[in-house]
Amino acid sequence: MPNEPFEHPPPLLNATLELARALNQFQVRYALIGGLAAGYRTHPRFTRDLDFLLNVPQLVLPQLLEDLKRRGFEFDTQDTIREWTQHHMVVLSFHGIRVDWLKSLIPAYVHVLDHATEETWLDQPIRIASAEGLILLKLLAFRPQDQVDIENLIAAQRDSLDLDWIRAEWQTVMSLDDPRMLRLLEWVGAPP
Repeated sequence: MPNEPFEHPPPLLNATLELARALNQFQVRYALIGGLAAGYRTHPRFTRDLDFLLNVPQLVLPQLLEDLKRRGFEFDTQDTIREWTQHHMVVLSFHGIRVDWLKSLIPAYVHVLDHATEETWLDQPIRIASAEGLILLKLLAFRPQDQVDIENLIAAQRDSLDLDWIRAEWQTVMSLDDPRMLRLLEWVGAPP
């Protein structure tokens, strides 16, 4: 069961909600991912930044960025457009809060967007990656905090976790005998 709002520095929540409002207004496909999303799907955990997976149409990007500046986000518009088109990642700032955008380029990322759900958080709609989508993204990164988040997501969602979806998406980028997938199967108690 998703958590209700939890204690985070107000700028972090403000950045999340302002960005979600803008993305919803411009009808951008997105999902909150990263530590805040993992905390929403499990139990609150401290995080200092925001991570969003999104697909912004090139024609919408300049208007969206202009709107975000009015909302208090800080970035150089030309550099941001260049980074987004060339490197498919950008970093914005909102009152000292780092906001990372990752473009949904590979099919697995697109499917994480498709699988995200719209939630209501602080009376506002926001799309948040599913537990399965978060596990997939965190398996790909597999840093120590990602591993902790995966274990927490498994514990919180054990009865409803769609392991077949994770396996199918994993196979689009890696083999099922990859050590990260084998570790996940060990954590959930499933046969390899």
